[in-house]
Amino acid sequence: MSCNAQLVSAGASHRDRARRLIALVVVATGMSACASSAGPSTHMATSQTHASLDARLLAMSDQRLRDTLLIDEVMRATSTVQRSRAALAIGQVQLRARYPLLRRLLLDADTAVAANAAFALGLAKDTLSLAALGRALSGAPDAVAREAAWAIGEIGEPARNMMLSALGDGTAHSRTVSLAAQRAPLIRAELLLAIVKLRQIPVATALPWLSDASVEVVRAAAYVIARPRLSTGLSAMLPLASYPDEEVRQHVARALTKATAGDSLATRARAVLQTLVSDSSPRVRANAVRSLATFGPEARRDLERSLADVDANVRAAAAENISTVFGSDVIAWQNAWDRDTTYMVRRTLLVNARMVGTAALRVAESRWAAASDWRLRAAVTDAQSQDPKSDRVAVGKRALSDADGRVRAGGFALIAPRAAEDSTIRQLLRRALTDADMRVRATSAAALQQSARADEVPSVLDAYALAQRDADGDARIAALRYLASAWERDSLRFDAITRARVEKLVPSSIAAERAVVQSVTPLARWKTIRNATRPLAEYERIAKRLLSPDAKMPQAWIQTERGTVTVELFGTDAPLVVDAFVTLANKGYYRDTRFHRVVPNFVAQDGDPRGDGTGGPGFALRDALTRQRHERGCFGLATSGPDTGGSQYYLCHAAQPHLNGHYTVFGRVLSGMDILDRIVQGDRVIRVDVR
Repeated sequence: MSCNAQLVSAGASHRDRARRLIALVVVATGMSACASSAGPSTHMATSQTHASLDARLLAMSDQRLRDTLLIDEVMRATSTVQRSRAALAIGQVQLRARYPLLRRLLLDADTAVAANAAFALGLAKDTLSLAALGRALSGAPDAVAREAAWAIGEIGEPARNMMLSALGDGTAHSRTVSLAAQRAPLIRAELLLAIVKLRQIPVATALPWLSDASVEVVRAAAYVIARPRLSTGLSAMLPLASYPDEEVRQHVARALTKATAGDSLATRARAVLQTLVSDSSPRVRANAVRSLATFGPEARRDLERSLADVDANVRAAAAENISTVFGSDVIAWQNAWDRDTTYMVRRTLLVNARMVGTAALRVAESRWAAASDWRLRAAVTDAQSQDPKSDRVAVGKRALSDADGRVRAGGFALIAPRAAEDSTIRQLLRRALTDADMRVRATSAAALQQSARADEVPSVLDAYALAQRDADGDARIAALRYLASAWERDSLRFDAITRARVEKLVPSSIAAERAVVQSVTPLARWKTIRNATRPLAEYERIAKRLLSPDAKMPQAWIQTERGTVTVELFGTDAPLVVDAFVTLANKGYYRDTRFHRVVPNFVAQDGDPRGDGTGGPGFALRDALTRQRHERGCFGLATSGPDTGGSQYYLCHAAQPHLNGHYTVFGRVLSGMDILDRIVQGDRVIRVDVR
């Protein structure tokens, strides 16, 4: 029997089991209806029980506890909503002992439970579940099959044959009779997105799907070729330049770089890009500008026109790549500068002019160096450091005397690599351990750590004490890392006074900080300290507010200088993240901040009161990975690694499938997408209101 036939056969048996389960649920529902005549006190008690279970599940996920007894208790509950949350929690905390349960739940009569089970197996990357996921892909309801396809992609190489068999072997005939062809478009699309995660992407398998009748499938097939910029199959992408769907045209514009096109397709690719750079969508134009820049001087006229585009983000994309065509043309650089006063465009021009070693914008650079706005002075430091002829250490030292810590931090980052070999620089970094700016202290401690010494530990301990007042923990972690490195390299030279100071350190309540010094013998007691957790009453408050059946999901109004973006918050999917965001917003945390990072046709990011992307609220949120996708307008939690979220958030200009299941999506734009599209880096957020 072929693999496809096995999957189809398995699907039939799956449907039979599902029907039997549905019948049992119907009977159970009738029995519960008979019991519904109980009085209000019974309903209240039931509600309290549900809230308690929800709170305990929240605590389990938040603390990454592997509580099999709690999972089993929730699975005995009558609430399918709670059972679906428990299924998800198994994957979130990597509870291996209950992976077999997830496989059984793929057959659950409730699609929310089964879909969460499939997604959880993807989070687990459990290869032992491939057969069960394959059966779900074949015969489960659409919502479950889609998550099974995503999970199979997360498992990756061990699932290669399953993916290729499901999609067909790349010929037109095989595609039409494949398993994917028998399933809904979203399932086909998810299978195509899954093959991008393979080490060698099977382009031939994706190509026939470019002609699928479903736009979702065509998007996914185009993404397979465009994201890694594969030359194989590029010729099949060219006709899609006039495809009605904007997202498909975005993928075409992204794919057509000179290196991908090669000599044989370069002329045709450039001609298509010249059309796309005038596309009605600014997101298509931004991608086309980036690809056109790879053609060098021959694309100069097209890029110069893009510098005058009506959309500021398209102009920013052109400025990012203009050095490939302007070179040392002083007049061209000056004309571009004079034409556009947008902060991000000018900043990008300043940096790129320096990168090619031209003096074209030195007068403007001098004005920015004397400006009152720290962002302009920081931009000058960044630009000068990119000049191939510049002395990066000298550039960094000039920034050390700046009044603003954000500029000084940039300077210390430039001199830091020389700490081990230059005693003068090392002395500067040691003095900076008591700087008023948290980022300066963190950068200095991290630089000194590379050659940590026992005699410097007292200074680092002073820095650690100073960092206790910081809202953000980066300087504390940097100091603790230095301490751990010094102990490993030079423990015999710790004198009695220094060792006593280390032993007296109060254990950190933050697990990430304690983990850094696990090898430091004088801090052995830190290993026995449990994570600081919220009291159960706090989890219950959040559960009652956001997880009760009648809970109304909050909305956020992000008021920017360009208009208001309204966001629906996913309280049921990411309650702890939503609660933290609402709390910060209500405290005025997001007043007068700036979008410190905007990447055209990718994301706009805010939530850092420092404005340089390094600030945070002083706490870390666990990732809340759910089935919510990174679609256009999604609202996500920005992180610098797993479980490091805080106050920073991002909004997606376009779908980003590669982020699904790896970053927390906790909302989506309801209105104001046109406002989001116009936001450029440096734009001000006036305030965020939540209700």
